[in-house]
This record gives sequence, structure tokens and C-alpha cells, in this order.
Amino acid sequence: MKSLLSKLFRRKAARAPIPEGKTETDDDPCCSKTVHIAYRGISDDRLYLNYDRKWGDVKFFRPNGLRVFCGGCRRRIL
Repeated sequence: MKSLLSKLFRRKAARAPIPEGKTETDDDPCCSKTVHIAYRGISDDRLYLNYDRKWGDVKFFRPNGLRVFCGGCRRRIL
């Protein structure tokens, strides 16, 4: 039982700390509720931009070469 608990606590300690003021379930990751998404095309490898998308829309994009910026301050989020 002790070994199981020690393994669990080691896993939690190994996780990256969450910055203060932010939680894992934040809907708006920065100062506005919209993000700009930059991604590479599949066939032509061009960089495409989608403006004013919601943070939840990020999960529909291919993670390879994905860049996400805040819609308000243009700070890179992902």
C-alpha cells in the first residue's frame, strides 16, 4: 500500500506546475475569449490562419505545426 501511494505522489510531483491564476479547465486562456490559430496545410505545407476562433476549436486542428495566439494581446499560447 505504501509503495502504491509513493508512486502516485511521485507522478503528481513530476507534473508541470500550473501557473497561478490559471487552472486546467480555463475556457479563456489569456485576456480575451478568442484565439487566432495558425496551422500548416496537409498537401501544400502552406501556413494558414484562422482568426477569432474559440479556444475549444483548437482540438479540431492537427497538432503538427500548430500555433495558437491570443485574440486580444497576440501572445503565443500554444
